[in-house]
Amino acid sequence: MLYIKSSRPRSPNSLHKHDVREELERLGLARRLHETLAQDLAAIGYQLDAVIAEHDLKQKQRDDIRSIRLEVMRVAREFRDEIYRLRTMGRNELQGRILAELPTQNVEIDLTYPALQPHAEQSLNEVIMEIARNTAKHSNAERFYLKYVMHENELEILIGDDGLGKIDIKKNSFGLRGMDEVLKGLAREYSCTSDYKGTHFRIILDISMLAS
Repeated sequence: MLYIKSSRPRSPNSLHKHDVREELERLGLARRLHETLAQDLAAIGYQLDAVIAEHDLKQKQRDDIRSIRLEVMRVAREFRDEIYRLRTMGRNELQGRILAELPTQNVEIDLTYPALQPHAEQSLNEVIMEIARNTAKHSNAERFYLKYVMHENELEILIGDDGLGKIDIKKNSFGLRGMDEVLKGLAREYSCTSDYKGTHFRIILDISMLAS
């Protein structure tokens, strides 16, 4: 059971501080690689998207560039697979890192959703952490939440805060843009609303993403 409503770990399964520190040291190289190359690939992808959207582009050129765009996505996906082999983040670690990132906020997270395929689990964890980091750095929020709804053919994940909003996922930090790239490959669909009521993500995962 990984459900908490607190600003500090309450579960006996929560990671101790020295465990988190050792894990961070072990995974440091992999994270630095992910935060550089993966974000560079995401930036290249957005540049290609901008070229594809040009109105005066001939259809043959548009198709060729779109093929390159798909190849960039494939390379990024394979890179994430390699990174996954170097690093894993379980839900206990995820819980501990969220609480460490948001020590003054009221944190309400329910991590008891069904287990996902290994790559999907890791990718979703990375997305959740990026959203938590954004809340910590920019939103001035008092509350952070994560909840889910299991439908017949899909898993709906809801994540957000009650902060200042005004987040544009395509124009802000490389971290947010990288998250957008991950979600394009992970989710059936996703949305982000950000206004005076806070920032709220809705992520829909196909049932095929669940662990068998």
